[in-house]
Parts: sequence; C-alpha cells; structure tokens
Amino acid sequence: MVYELFAHPDAGTVALAFTSPRHLADALGEAQPWVATSLGVLAEGMREHGVTVRLDPVVTAPHWTPDDLAAYAGAVR
Repeated sequence: MVYELFAHPDAGTVALAFTSPRHLADALGEAQPWVATSLGVLAEGMREHGVTVRLDPVVTAPHWTPDDLAAYAGAVR
C-alpha cells in the first residue's frame, strides 16, 4: 500500500482521510485510488512517522485525473 502525503502550511506533512468515498470524490475529484481502512490504524501508523491525518479536509482543486489514475495503475502492475 502507498500513502500519498501532502504539505500543509499549519500542520507540516499530512495524510488525507475521508469518511466516505463521496467526500473523497467531492474534495479531490472522481478519479481517486483509495482503500478503506480504520481511522485509528491510519492515524497510529502516520503518527509513527510524524504525519498528521486530516479528516474530511476542504481541498480547492481535484488532484488525480482519470489519465493519472490509468498511468499509475499501469506503473504498479
């Protein structure tokens, strides 16, 4: 599993987590590679690396496009 981390001006390095696939798509766009996990497990694992988890953050622009997702899928096969 790969975690995508983001720079945050107030929190340093963060991982984003969403309470539903709809919240994820609303924030980052429809084309998202994602996996369901327990927030506790995610937060604990991230904390071990000094990373904060942001739950249902407001994001100003989509991140992945369908082409990005297809390229990533091809690269990890």
